[in-house]
Amino acid sequence: MPREPRPRSAAALAGTVVATGVVAAGAAVVGAPDWFGLAGERPFVWTVPFRVPVGLGLAGLAVLTGLTGLRWRRTLPAATALALAAAGSLGTTFVRGVSAGELPAARTGDVTVLAANVFLARADREGVARLAVDGRADVVSLPESTREYADDVATRIERATGAGVQVFFRDDRDGRFGTALLVADRLGEYRATGELTDGVKAVVTAAPVSGQGPVLAAAHTAAPVPELLAPWAVEVQAVADWCVRTPGALLAGDLNATLDHPGLHLRGSCVDAGEQTGTGARGTWPAGHSALLGATIDHALADGNRWRAVGSRVETLPGSDHRALLSRWRPVG
Repeated sequence: MPREPRPRSAAALAGTVVATGVVAAGAAVVGAPDWFGLAGERPFVWTVPFRVPVGLGLAGLAVLTGLTGLRWRRTLPAATALALAAAGSLGTTFVRGVSAGELPAARTGDVTVLAANVFLARADREGVARLAVDGRADVVSLPESTREYADDVATRIERATGAGVQVFFRDDRDGRFGTALLVADRLGEYRATGELTDGVKAVVTAAPVSGQGPVLAAAHTAAPVPELLAPWAVEVQAVADWCVRTPGALLAGDLNATLDHPGLHLRGSCVDAGEQTGTGARGTWPAGHSALLGATIDHALADGNRWRAVGSRVETLPGSDHRALLSRWRPVG
């Protein structure tokens, strides 16, 4: 006569509940540290940009744990918790969008912005100019540029289009490189406004002399390396705050942060082009790896009361460790 299975002891059941709870909590924190206010803290500040690798890792653990459940059924709740955490991480990625994107035909009043980190002025100059010309960019943001590099790119754009380009430039704190803002003359005359000037990396701001038109910023922030975590947090928040408080703002550049980092939890009227148009989770860095696995740290932001993104496209940028981001903005109303 077969033996009846022995009922679980209370201690075994309690152990299973506790172990499952620990696994579930750990998986939730790893998969979505931003939900717990930890995305700006070590080590999550460095893992949260890579949602797909993290999600795939959690999914792999879920499969392995589930396979052990074929023999030890008490591991199945932990496998379920891991699978849910993986689904949450990957789901957020695909909701934001991982496509390369596209730009609709420009209409009168549209403003097209190119953000291109030129990697210590090593990116192919003709390639940058070609992206601007082919994308009909009115505004170009060039982090990690030099003044000479920016002037050369502007000259190439002018030669290709027959139209003038204004160049604004500010050095990083160490003076080796900086950030350039190029503005097509068709937007009208602009003047530098000298905002956000106290960062490790440079931000260039400019406003139309006539008072009519977008207020512009080309931005670069400190990287979240261990010795710069404090200024990184301040600079990312300052850039987002500028977007919120500046009517008509259009800002683009390498912000060294994703929408999961605390500084880019956008509030008020500030909106992100990628999030609005389906490229919000396509990796822009590092360019040497699949865009699906990378971090989306190059952004285009705007005052959503004045502008709405109608398209964006992530582009290869020869010679750079970043991909470029083109965004097209249309006046609201």
